[in-house]
Parts: sequence; C-alpha cells; structure tokens
Amino acid sequence: MSSIIEDELLSSTIIKKPLALDFDYVPDELVHRDEQLKFLAQMFKPLLSNVSQNVVIKGPVGTGKTVIAKKFCNSITNISRKQGKIIEYVHINCRKRSTDSMALLGILNHFDSRFPDRGFSVQEMIQVLGKQLLKRNAQLLVVLDEADALLKKSGSNLIYNLTRFSDESSMQKIPVSILLISQKDILPMLDSASLSTFKRSNVLSLDKYTRDELYGIVKQRVNLAFHRRTVDDSSIDLIADIASDWGDARFAIEILWKAGISADHQHTQVVTPEHVRAAKADTYSVVTETKLKNLERHQLFTLYSIAKRLKKDQTAYVNTGDAEKTYAVTCEQYNEKPRTHTMFWNYIKEIEAAGFINIKLSGKGHLGTTQLISLPDIPAEIVSNKVEELLK
Repeated sequence: MSSIIEDELLSSTIIKKPLALDFDYVPDELVHRDEQLKFLAQMFKPLLSNVSQNVVIKGPVGTGKTVIAKKFCNSITNISRKQGKIIEYVHINCRKRSTDSMALLGILNHFDSRFPDRGFSVQEMIQVLGKQLLKRNAQLLVVLDEADALLKKSGSNLIYNLTRFSDESSMQKIPVSILLISQKDILPMLDSASLSTFKRSNVLSLDKYTRDELYGIVKQRVNLAFHRRTVDDSSIDLIADIASDWGDARFAIEILWKAGISADHQHTQVVTPEHVRAAKADTYSVVTETKLKNLERHQLFTLYSIAKRLKKDQTAYVNTGDAEKTYAVTCEQYNEKPRTHTMFWNYIKEIEAAGFINIKLSGKGHLGTTQLISLPDIPAEIVSNKVEELLK
C-alpha cells in the first residue's frame, strides 16, 4: 500500500508550481485590475502623510476583492518603508473572526504571536494595540475581509473604535486606516457614528469578469503554474467560456487546477478539453440522468453526435456543419431518417436550453462566421456512453 502512495506522490507532474493555483496566491501582476489598484492608490495616498483613510471594496464572489487588497496593501507598506515611514498591514478574515475580541486578537497577534487569547476586554486590547503602534512609531492599515460577518454578529463598535483611534490617543496621533471587503453594500449596516468616518466616494465596486478577462487570468495562471506546452489553448478557451456564466475567476482557477490533476491522474502530458469537461463536472455539474432521460430520441441523436465529434477530434468545440454531418451518420446507425436542417437546429437550441451544450460565434482563426458548440459540463466520453445506453 505504501509503495502505491509513494509511486503516486513521486510521479512526474505537469504542474510545476501548485501554489500559483491556490486561491490565496497573489501574482506579481494582477490581470485586468490596473484601474482598481490605481483607485486604491488615490484613496490611500494620504497615508504617506500620516493621514488615515477608510475605504470599502464590494463585488460578487471571484471578482478579485481579496487579491486586490493584498496586492495593494503589500505594495503601500513597501513603498512607505522606502520613505522612512512604517505602515503595519493586518488582514483579518471576519468569517473566522466574527467578534470584536477575536478580530482584535488577530490584529494583536500580528505584533505578538504569544498574546493571550483571553483575560483582556476589548478596550484593554485597544490600549495594548496603541502601545504597540507607539513603540514602533507606526500607523495601522487593517483589512476586514467579509466584514458583513463581523457587522452581523457584533455591530459597528470595533469599526468605530478603530476609525476614532487617534481621538483616544491624546499624547500622540496614531493613524489607523480601515479597508472593508464584502460581497454586499455594507455601508447601510454601519451605525451613524461609524458611517460618518466613511466617504461615500471611497467605495470600489467590482464587476464580474468578462469572458476575455477570464481568458487572460487563466492564461496567466497556466504560465505560472504549468510546465510549458502542457495546456492546450482550446482548454484555456473552454475554461473561460465555462466560468463566464458566473464571471468568477476563482471558479476558473479551480477548474484549471482540477483539469491539471485529472491529466496527472491519467499520466498524460497535456491538459485537453476532455480534462476540463471532467473538472467542470466534478466541480459543479448541471447534467443529470433525469435530464438525459427527458430528451426525446432525435435530441439524444444530436447530443450524441456532438459528444462523438468532440471525443474523436479531441477538441473543445465542434461547428454546426460537422455536428450535422455526424448527426446524419448517427441516424443511419439507428435506422432513423435524419430530420431537416431546420429541425436539427431546433434540437441544438433545445439541448442548449436544457443546459447540455453552449453555443458561440466563431472568432479569429475561422473562415466566415459559424456557430461553435461546446460541451462544458461533462466529458464527451461519458455523454456518448450514457446516451448509447438510453438509445438501446
């Protein structure tokens, strides 16, 4: 048994840097987020003059809120040090630390990893924090990630105390700045006293990534994480198409990672569209046996023909012309008369509406304009096998 484990652990892999596929990884360059980083730099510029600022980042899952915050905060701390100023940056996940005392303990652990986790009130912990900052002659930049979890459980007290930190230190001004991150608009969740410290214009709203932006992100992660020429361009295209339904970069990176694992498991040297389809089916599949059984016979022929063609050509897409030719051959195999082109196109639209396939217009590299069909949700081999069983 141990030899099986050892063989698998030490076998060759097409992934050279697994860390680059981790959700917490921060690349040197953030693809398609230059304007957002510039906005944060404009908002937090006063920190270089020891003036605190408070900013909110909001947006759906997978739009880069956390990675943007980490990238910017690491950059401003490095830049400030070159100017002889110290900005201490602390990142708190409020899902894990959803009370004032737990969040404060996380901040204090940044300065003293042995600080006791009980025995101090919130006010006493704030006083200790002040002493730590005075000792270092530093200001503080706190990121409260998923801040809505903290606000729901504990209200606005901690945010108020931190934003008014300088008011409490009569001996010396200690600037404390806050960056709140949430999927929701959390300003209405703040009480009036805390809200008064946030400017309405200091809100960075992130939109879902477009399909082309997701392609750029996946391409970057492929270059960072995989050995050269081990991921098909068509696989990157397919991942971008799949994730574009959600606009979610995390989802795209997860599919890429699982597709790489699938290729490694099969000991192949290239991540193909079939590996991507398997990764999508494993991550979030909308295809079920029941849905397949609800298709009528010629819809099954159409789906089978698409899967068969994709499997044969080992590609991410099949054009409608090739799919229709394979459909005609399939009908002959089952002693059925192929339906007209119009009917075939209706079947295509029906199985698309049921969630089995995606259709897009061809882009560069194709003569004229044609429709390209992909099977994003399940490996072509599995679809063809399941449909064959149903047709029997």
